[in-house]
Amino acid sequence: MPRHRPRRLQHIQGIGVDQMGSLADASDQDYLRLENLDVDIPPDHDAFSYTQSAVHQDESNSYLPFTGQTRLRNVAAMHVSQLSGVKYTGERNCVISAGGLSGILNVLLATIEEGDEVIMTDPTYRGLINRVLLAGGVPKLVPFIFHPGREWQLDRQAL
Repeated sequence: MPRHRPRRLQHIQGIGVDQMGSLADASDQDYLRLENLDVDIPPDHDAFSYTQSAVHQDESNSYLPFTGQTRLRNVAAMHVSQLSGVKYTGERNCVISAGGLSGILNVLLATIEEGDEVIMTDPTYRGLINRVLLAGGVPKLVPFIFHPGREWQLDRQAL
């Protein structure tokens, strides 16, 4: 007996990555596969070395604290502060999640009510739209304007 999709998922479209992956797998062409960053490029030497040493450090092998390690949160907040010119702190403004998309879903589930509108850029990744829908939100797309040879610009009038 085939399984049915839960009712809360009936209005959520697939993103098509599995179909595209199957097409690439069936082809006799050699494609650079970026859907899961499956590339033959080795990690940076420093990242690899740190990971090898962290395996043996007890504090690096725990999901606690759930908001992320304090030092990492502080470094991330400082980086975003430098980019944005807005002062952020790791303690008040930063959570480290095990993956960006799961982190976004957690934030949406924790902050929006069913029917709340969520402003998103267009184009955007379909998986982000699906997460807004799964949380009960209503995506409101604001287009980016593209002119060849120039940077994308948010359509402020539409916003």
